[in-house]
Amino acid sequence: MMRRIFFTIAILLFSWNVFSQGIQFEIGSWKEVLQKAKQENKLIFVDLYTTWCGPCKKMAAETFPQQAVGDYFNKNFVNYKIDAEKGEGPELAGKYEVSAYPTLVFVNAAGELVYKFMGVRTADKLIAEGEKAVRLYALAPSIAAMEKEYEQGKRGKVFLGEYYALLKESGAGGGIVLNEYLKCLSDEELLLEENVSNIGNISIFDPVLFDRLVKGIKKVEGENKKLGNRLNTSVMKSLSACFATCVKEKDEKALEGILGVKAGLGNLENGMSAMMGGGKSYLPAEQLRLDFYSNNRLDDKFKTLMSEYMIAQQQENSIDSLRKTEEITNRHFEMLIDSARMKNDSAAIVSIRKTMGMASLFGGVKYKLLSSFVISATRHYWKITDQQNVGEKKKCIAWVNYAYQLDRTPATAWGCADLLEEIGEKQGAKKLLNDVLEVIKNNSLSDADPKDIQSVTERVEKM
Repeated sequence: MMRRIFFTIAILLFSWNVFSQGIQFEIGSWKEVLQKAKQENKLIFVDLYTTWCGPCKKMAAETFPQQAVGDYFNKNFVNYKIDAEKGEGPELAGKYEVSAYPTLVFVNAAGELVYKFMGVRTADKLIAEGEKAVRLYALAPSIAAMEKEYEQGKRGKVFLGEYYALLKESGAGGGIVLNEYLKCLSDEELLLEENVSNIGNISIFDPVLFDRLVKGIKKVEGENKKLGNRLNTSVMKSLSACFATCVKEKDEKALEGILGVKAGLGNLENGMSAMMGGGKSYLPAEQLRLDFYSNNRLDDKFKTLMSEYMIAQQQENSIDSLRKTEEITNRHFEMLIDSARMKNDSAAIVSIRKTMGMASLFGGVKYKLLSSFVISATRHYWKITDQQNVGEKKKCIAWVNYAYQLDRTPATAWGCADLLEEIGEKQGAKKLLNDVLEVIKNNSLSDADPKDIQSVTERVEKM
């Protein structure tokens, strides 16, 4: 008996030790986190993530749990993570001008930005970012001194360059200072290799500056395609930041200017780039307009465009066409697997399944993103429309079912069922969940996850 007790205690201690190795994130409100940082005289480290962001999940699974990272961050910071699309997340994402994910920020106890960066970091590099934040916190007096000179009217290319460099090092962003500095440069200087990253840091839309950039990039692409592509990527990154700014400032004129630049560069839609950290500028123009309208309560414009957008999407991305494409793809892989089985080649079967998984991932990104957007936009539409209008209710139900058909996965089915129940369509929600159960059980090309089947089944039984 005693041996069992000691064994159990040993397991618990081991589990606690493993759990405590990585970064320990605070649970609570933003106000409570600020208060704790003040009490402990520490900076705050904030992980702003989204549920659909692949790099965010990679950081959470591979970097944050490492002991070296936990040792440094738990000692030097109050750590906090928040979904940028839920609760207090949107407010914080707006305050710190987040335009792509993951974005990691360091702020002081007053909530003032000290440093921020975007993208995945390994353990060593994340610790280096933390060390940089600590150093930059000590630079605050120098930044304040240059800010005073700027407010007093000091300009000039050298001063603006030095001031921007300090702001850039702090992670605060260049804002109008960066725009003024870049506009001081000649066309040749503007498009130098050294300015690629600077262009990507633009966060305030300036039509004159962007017109120069678009014309310059087209010229560079004919002479140096590699540099042209890098400049194109930097401009798209900056457009994501400019979009966040125009939403915050309710600047519809800037929105249309941003969409014009996006079209001028030929970057109409690239879901994979958006998912991998490129930002919202890679999303379709109509989605960006709807995002702007919903955030700024332009309800009539939102409802009109949403209705038009959904008609167009259901024509351009019809479910019948999607099912036929899936059928052809599945048949192709089934033939390959059958051939490998006849040869008793287990290695080939494993390889084919991996290839099939990658094909499904990359081929399905467009529909997964569209599905996610339709769910979110429909929820907003239902919130602002006349919920007693039978026609409006039917419209929203049809949109939710369309979103599910675009991405028949347990996660999407769960979200769609939530929204259908919110609309008052409980039977429709139950039917949808039963359908996804059949889909995952009958998928001969991949093994169903027992946890998915169990969770969906339990929900259906409770309805």
